[in-house]
Amino acid sequence: MTAPTMQFAHSEQSGQGNPADEDSREHQPQGRWRLLHPLVLVEDAISGVKSSVSLIIAAGVVVFRFDLPSWAIWALGVAIVVCACVIAPLLGYFSTRYRLTGESVEYHTGILVRKRNIIAYSHIHAVSSDEPFYYKPFSVVKLTVASAGNVAADMVLKAVPSDVQYELERLRGIPGSSGPGLATAQGRPDGEGASALDTASHEGAGTVEPAWEQGTRLYRASTSDILLYALTDLRFLAAVLALLGLLDRVRDLLSDRLFDEAASKVTGFLSGGALVVIVLGLLLVLALVLASVVNSMMQFYGFEVWRRQDDLVIERGLLTRRKVTIPMDRIQSVGIHQSVMRRILHLSSVTVSLSASHGEDDDGDNTSINLLPVIKQRAVIAELAGILPQWDIPEAEVELTGRGLMRFLLVVPVSCTVIGTLAASAVAIVTRERMMLLWMLLPLAAGLLWCFFRWMKGRNEGFQLLDEQRIIVSGARGFALFWVVTRRSRIQSVERRTTVLRQRRGVEGMTMPLFVFAGESELRFSAIREDRAAKLQEWAMRIPD
Repeated sequence: MTAPTMQFAHSEQSGQGNPADEDSREHQPQGRWRLLHPLVLVEDAISGVKSSVSLIIAAGVVVFRFDLPSWAIWALGVAIVVCACVIAPLLGYFSTRYRLTGESVEYHTGILVRKRNIIAYSHIHAVSSDEPFYYKPFSVVKLTVASAGNVAADMVLKAVPSDVQYELERLRGIPGSSGPGLATAQGRPDGEGASALDTASHEGAGTVEPAWEQGTRLYRASTSDILLYALTDLRFLAAVLALLGLLDRVRDLLSDRLFDEAASKVTGFLSGGALVVIVLGLLLVLALVLASVVNSMMQFYGFEVWRRQDDLVIERGLLTRRKVTIPMDRIQSVGIHQSVMRRILHLSSVTVSLSASHGEDDDGDNTSINLLPVIKQRAVIAELAGILPQWDIPEAEVELTGRGLMRFLLVVPVSCTVIGTLAASAVAIVTRERMMLLWMLLPLAAGLLWCFFRWMKGRNEGFQLLDEQRIIVSGARGFALFWVVTRRSRIQSVERRTTVLRQRRGVEGMTMPLFVFAGESELRFSAIREDRAAKLQEWAMRIPD
């Protein structure tokens, strides 16, 4: 370790500034403003074509209303297309610029209303890039720089050279930049930090040093792992509900006569026998499973987890290659999940949550990040020890908080189920409609499902205090089970609630919101004894009851 690096580390730890470091920051290169890649013009032109269709239809209504000549119609259509597909993309392209300085990444856009977004390296929580297949020949990526908060706080660079991501990661980790990589520079071999600083001082550097591209691969998902993920992912069942909703929309668009004719033909086809119905059902399930496999391959093909300095890098995707860079100290919580199918097969999936979004996935999700899409349950702790050694996650031995309190969890859903079922039965008796007796099954089924979900919470909710800083919380959401590992510093507040009936027995409900953008954003206990709640409150807030 060189002397300047040691001096810088000491100043950071002591909290006192060093005059030499302050002078170096003042003389950090501000970087030159750069334009986005011209490929963004093509994307904006395609978007302009889509948006101009509605404008042309609206203009056509106006034209025919005033009975204008044909040349005016063509002129108006050409003007709309030129404005939407040529002028607007060009104005947006030449009014948008970005630059990487010694302290932050900056983004400038707008002509009449000018917007300038600045994110300091110390405030970056994740850097993600998307590389669609048509970007690859040009070595261009879509870069998203995420800061804490909602999606509006993110900076999105639509099309930039792929080297910009490595340049940004390098600048976050060099001495003199206020990024989280300052601690990384302290542990480098002699001279490495200084060489990185010298390299970054070249304004607008377009080359990337190989040392910053290299890393250690910690995990790679095989094709069989991805297939197993697809076959145990129950989200494809939601496609059935979406299909039923689509059929209902189709019925609204078609006339009653056409819909009745189509329904009668389908009914006649299905009346051919039980074999036909079974075959059609199997074909439908096979189509949904195939769609799940294709979707999983598109998302997780080539899934790899890398360690680069103090950053965790996750790469995945078939047609669109996605890469997310996460500073290790920005991880807010680690979640282990088990759906019904995966619980039967002794499988789990692991996610990490941040305090910021990380760009949208293929399915539109921008919440938690898949760290291990699917893995055998007995191998979870060993894999996490290699990927996240700082968290030191052990086998969970939680103290169940709902034990002996099941009656407090079931009293409300059981009462509502009984009242709803009796009310439906009374209506059926008064109206003397036999079919109305079937309606009593609706509140009965909904109530039983509600009771089952509350029973799952009571059987699985619990906590384990690992030390003064870490906690494991278990729970259930629907049919799925989960375990969340987080730190005390991530807990924002403690909310305790009770009712008159519960208060007499010393039973409460408890919620502790986390500093997490989405995903497992709170630690919740549906029923917990008062002494345990007080213990958790004192641990989380350092405030006794």
